[in-house]
Amino acid sequence: MIKLFKQPLFLIGFIFITGLLCTSFIYSEVVDHKVRQIYHIFGENNELIDSSPIAPRLEAPLGTDRLGFDMLSKVLIGAKFTIIAAFVIAALRMVISIPLGLILGSYFSKIRRYVNSFVDAFHFIPLTIIAIYLLGPVLVQFPGMNTYTLFERMVIEVVVLILLTVPILTVLIGNETSELFKAEFVLSAKTLGGSKPHIIVKHILPILKERFFILFGQQFVQTLLVMAHLGLFNLYFGGTLMSNPGAVQGDPPQSITNEWSGLIGGTKEFLQWAPWIPFTPIVCFALTILAVTFMVEGYSRVSTGRSAYRKRKVSEAKKQRNHQVEADFSLLKKTEGSSH
Repeated sequence: MIKLFKQPLFLIGFIFITGLLCTSFIYSEVVDHKVRQIYHIFGENNELIDSSPIAPRLEAPLGTDRLGFDMLSKVLIGAKFTIIAAFVIAALRMVISIPLGLILGSYFSKIRRYVNSFVDAFHFIPLTIIAIYLLGPVLVQFPGMNTYTLFERMVIEVVVLILLTVPILTVLIGNETSELFKAEFVLSAKTLGGSKPHIIVKHILPILKERFFILFGQQFVQTLLVMAHLGLFNLYFGGTLMSNPGAVQGDPPQSITNEWSGLIGGTKEFLQWAPWIPFTPIVCFALTILAVTFMVEGYSRVSTGRSAYRKRKVSEAKKQRNHQVEADFSLLKKTEGSSH
């Protein structure tokens, strides 16, 4: 653990995520979860300098939206909902998928290929599309027509986003477990009388634990991306407050919790004439994803001594070198054959 916090990449990501969460909780308590609102900015002689939407300036470092709500206040209040939701979803995915994957790869290796064929269909269906159809009737709320409470909406969205990914993760872990059971040290343990539970605990899990942390980081990032995609379709975590359907020109959809996907989806129409409004939550998403990527990379370098994201590039480079060596040998053979 000490080595992990000495790793610069992991430390940078950890400080960013932890600092953002602490700031969000403290700021929310100080302002009582109320977003600061600035309609107009006046000068010394009481002359009007600017009005909402206000571009970033000293009084509003990240600007305001068209209703005068401070974007900095919004992203700070919504940070805890966004990060904690992604963390809980990713963690529960791993908690459910790890035992199922170990069981699939250890005890049901004969039917694993049929399960793989079934789960492969999910790779060709975007998870966002399925989530839209399942969560649309739950998250969209009209005034006076609230079917679900805030807690119920959160729980339903968490459950849906977990279940959509569990089959894929289970098969992935099952395949790796099955391959490890073919390794020589596992075969030796079987020969010496080791049972499957003993082999899983003593041999399989110690090897896969580094892989589990990397998978958790990937699931965290994937959850943030899916939440952002849902936000573009006006499906926000915790619910989307819509205008009265009978109104001629109602307010745009609003996020009940001010989480970041709602800030993106509800402000995409301002991208051309007030870009700081959608740009603020987009940058927050990008920085959070980058911080988690740093943590995964730092953990991989400490635990395995190699990069988590350069492995594929290195293997491709090795393949290219091998192909080049084979080509050189074939050319050498042809040259020797022609000389004879």
